[in-house]
Amino acid sequence: MYKSILIGYDGSKASERALSRAIELAKSYGANLHVVGVVRPLELGYLDYITPEDVEQFEKEEMSKEEKILGKVIQRIKENGLEVNYKILEGNPAEELMSYADQNGIELIVVGRKGAGMLKRILMGSTSTALVKYANQDVLVVI
Repeated sequence: MYKSILIGYDGSKASERALSRAIELAKSYGANLHVVGVVRPLELGYLDYITPEDVEQFEKEEMSKEEKILGKVIQRIKENGLEVNYKILEGNPAEELMSYADQNGIELIVVGRKGAGMLKRILMGSTSTALVKYANQDVLVVI
C-alpha cells in the first residue's frame, strides 16, 4: 500500500494520463498526492547571447506558467477529495523528482511517457527512463 505518491507534471498529454492514474491510485490507497513541476533552466549555450536581466525575466515567466498549470491540477485533485502538496522546482526533471521523493518519504513516483523517438532518447535521455533506472522508489510510467 502506498501512502505517498508523487506525480511529475508538465502539462503534456502524457502527464495528464499519469495524473489520472495517480488520482485513481491515491483514492484506492488513501494516499497523499505530491505534485511537482520542474522548470528547466536556460541552456548554457544561449547565455552568450542574452543578458542576465533576460535570463531572470525568462525564469520568472516560466515559473508563472508552471504555477498556472499546477493551480488547475491542484484544484482537480482537491475536487477528488484528496490531500495534495505541490512544489515547483528548477533543474533537471529526473534529478529534481528523485531528490524531492527522497526528501519527502515518497513511496511511488508516477510520470507519463512522452514517446520520444529512439534517436532523441539516445541523444537527450528521458525523464522516465532515468527515474526507472535510478529512483529509490517504485516508479510507474503511464503510457
